[in-house]
Amino acid sequence: MSLLKHTNRLVKRWMKRSRHVVVNALNGKDDKTGHFVRVLMVQEYPPEIIAGYLDHLDGVVTKAGATLRKTIRYAQSDIKFNTGMKYKLNRLTASIDDQSENDPARKAEIAAKETILALRDSTLSNDHKLVEVQTFLTLSAPKLHQIEAAEAGLKLWFDNMSGRLNELKREQNEAMRQTAPACDPYTNHSEFYNKTHYGRVTTDSVAARTYPMTRGSFSDAEGLYFGRRTEDGGFCFVNLCDPDDPRAQNITVFGKTGEGKSYFLKALVVSLLEEGVHVFVFDLDGEWRELCAYVGGVYIDHTTEEGRYFEPLTIMPAITEIDEDCVQYNRSRYKMAEKSGVRTFSLLGENLTRPEIFEVGEAIRRVYRAAGIDKKKPETWNAPTGPKPTIHAAFAEIEEASRTNEDAKSLYDKIKIYFIGIYDDIFQIEEASSFHLKAPLVVYRVGSGEEDESKKDESTKQAQIKMSMAFEQVNANVHLLKIAGQDFSAVLVDEGQRQLQNPELRSYVFTWYTAIRKQNGMMILAGNSPAIMLDTAAGVGMWENTSVRVYFYMEQSAVRLLSSHADLPVEIQELITQNEGTQRYILENHKRYDELIMHVPPEEHVLYKTRGLKTAG
Repeated sequence: MSLLKHTNRLVKRWMKRSRHVVVNALNGKDDKTGHFVRVLMVQEYPPEIIAGYLDHLDGVVTKAGATLRKTIRYAQSDIKFNTGMKYKLNRLTASIDDQSENDPARKAEIAAKETILALRDSTLSNDHKLVEVQTFLTLSAPKLHQIEAAEAGLKLWFDNMSGRLNELKREQNEAMRQTAPACDPYTNHSEFYNKTHYGRVTTDSVAARTYPMTRGSFSDAEGLYFGRRTEDGGFCFVNLCDPDDPRAQNITVFGKTGEGKSYFLKALVVSLLEEGVHVFVFDLDGEWRELCAYVGGVYIDHTTEEGRYFEPLTIMPAITEIDEDCVQYNRSRYKMAEKSGVRTFSLLGENLTRPEIFEVGEAIRRVYRAAGIDKKKPETWNAPTGPKPTIHAAFAEIEEASRTNEDAKSLYDKIKIYFIGIYDDIFQIEEASSFHLKAPLVVYRVGSGEEDESKKDESTKQAQIKMSMAFEQVNANVHLLKIAGQDFSAVLVDEGQRQLQNPELRSYVFTWYTAIRKQNGMMILAGNSPAIMLDTAAGVGMWENTSVRVYFYMEQSAVRLLSSHADLPVEIQELITQNEGTQRYILENHKRYDELIMHVPPEEHVLYKTRGLKTAG
């Protein structure tokens, strides 16, 4: 019986071996594909690059006609902080003290000193294991000259970045076996991984922070500025403004209040403006006035104190029908105005019953009929022959119906405070329809940032009403910008946890979030927790269609909710919960991650800073 088991083990080992050791050690060819294969190893890393450098190498190799596969290995290190390490630390300290501030070697030596200090502290306190990060680059090409050109290109790149590659000339066969896509469980790790001159020794916590980043960072060539990488200080740009890209490029931004979310959003908006994107912002707390003035934008104050509002029953003008989307927009203008009116009364009354909503709809239709507007005759929509349709006229219809109709009476009691009560000042001055095709930034101030807790709920409710009333104006502007030939426009809704409490409003924003791409637009939705999206089926669908997400520090409960709906690496989840008070954030772009911090010029920093926000960078 023991002989049979031993035979089975040998057979399994024999079957496995051919799958992995397929490269001829003499000529370097893969026996299956006939391609030349070569493995290189990063022996000395560029001093200022850790995360994101691997993506640069793809272009170097592809240009030579070869392909590149990267393998990241983590092995336990037995390095000790001994007399030799102390000597090296003292030498570095003396060298740094002798250098001038502008010496090019200074940064590299300071980084080396900091690494040794971190290793010393970890060794003495025994709170972290030391690990060795090892990076292998496997080249493959059909022709020998192609693989040689690719290798030469990689060496030159590392030389220029003050790094170095190891050719592993005597260890090619072992390197190919150890870095194969599938590992052979019957093959023991050799001393190949234990050589002290390989890899970069660091603590396990630092290695965990770099792991997701080495999976591939983002393009540094074009697009919006999203910040600087915390690992290497490199700039991160993401191209979201390509009108030929069929993918929805909406953005969600989540983070606890005070962690730098608003600061980031302002910097992002400036990046959008620099790309020629027209931006519309709903300002809840009055934080965007200075930036709006700085960029030459239009600031529209619709707070309760001003009493200004966009009439929700206004049927927007027709637009030029350059495509089917424009045709559909023109056909739906009456319906959009009707829904805007219903949504406004729903926000005023809160939790209206279906009979009450029916009464709202009937009142609005009576107002349209009195104005000579026929739902089936578009030619009547913008040329009323009777009294102009207004929210005040609709309220008068509801008041009249309340004398004989119980449902209308119930509705009237819920909303009368905004027309004949203490809050009747929110609908004082009707704002004319605004079309801002030349303004780079249009800010609608819809809230007052109420500090009094007893008044906060009412203040939030009125901000929701004012924002809802402006929706169709913004929507019309987005359509007109498309007709005018603008590549892109963007709509920013901040403080989503406050603005989207009402189901009617939330439903509209979620629908808009999906449809805006057809008008060459994008939506940026921000809040302090992903619950604003993940608590509803529509929100989950919207979440799944969002490829660009930004995560500031959040509480454990919010991260747990996030992880239950997203395939988010554990390392990233841990980073989110560790970043409290750091102003750092994680950028996710199509399942790739970078940890960033926003650095901007001093003159911009003054504009972005919000109440209670610590200095970023």
